[in-house]
Amino acid sequence: MTAELHNGDAVADAVPEICRLENVTMAFGGVKALDDVSLALGAHTGITGIIGPNGAGKSTCLNVVAGARRPTSGRVTVLGQQLTRSATSTKVARRGVARTFQIPRPFAAMSVRENVLVAVQASAPVRMSRAEQAVEELLEQIGLTSVAGQLAGSLALASRKKLEVARAMAIQPRVLLLDEVFEGLSDTEIHEMVTILRGLDARGIRLVLVEHVLRALRQLATELVVFEKGTVIAHGDVEEVLHDSRVQEAYLGFGGAA
Repeated sequence: MTAELHNGDAVADAVPEICRLENVTMAFGGVKALDDVSLALGAHTGITGIIGPNGAGKSTCLNVVAGARRPTSGRVTVLGQQLTRSATSTKVARRGVARTFQIPRPFAAMSVRENVLVAVQASAPVRMSRAEQAVEELLEQIGLTSVAGQLAGSLALASRKKLEVARAMAIQPRVLLLDEVFEGLSDTEIHEMVTILRGLDARGIRLVLVEHVLRALRQLATELVVFEKGTVIAHGDVEEVLHDSRVQEAYLGFGGAA
């Protein structure tokens, strides 16, 4: 997709919302991954969680917000600015929106430190000394200092997930979109990632998590969205949403990780 943000609508800092979708449909052939979705995320401070079964539209929602997918129809506003028909994920990232992916794909033959350095240098022109300083700060912040010299391809899953977060944070984002960052982690690793994300939230980074691990979301999120078959069936306070009869009916037997 090619595109840019439409600057005439609003000044981003004047709008508290992370994003707003208005009557957004995303169709792949005859299948609607998003079906006339209207949704505002992050209208207040706090962390937003998005849940739903596989194929419900969660990751498609992230892709639309990040500028990686252009919706078939509807309007998308990110940080107070409408995404035009030409918006790319690169241009959305320049506005301060970063994302991670469900399957981390680092540069396997490079060290952890080198992976983060590449991300820092790609985000903005900066002197090498400053870039190296930024890398060390990120490695410490995300808990990667002890494995900084290891090849990324040799990392265990938890460290690869951390590296994915560190590379996303290299652009110094205002918003971080995380796609199943807790998937496959042990209880101890989940606790470590929760601590890392709480630290980012405390620094003012707005977080949106697509997730299946409900116990992690219960520790982090203040707002929860539930997708099913491309539509939003519930949105609001985490515990209220989880006790919603529609959600319980839709996910009877779903969310065993809670």
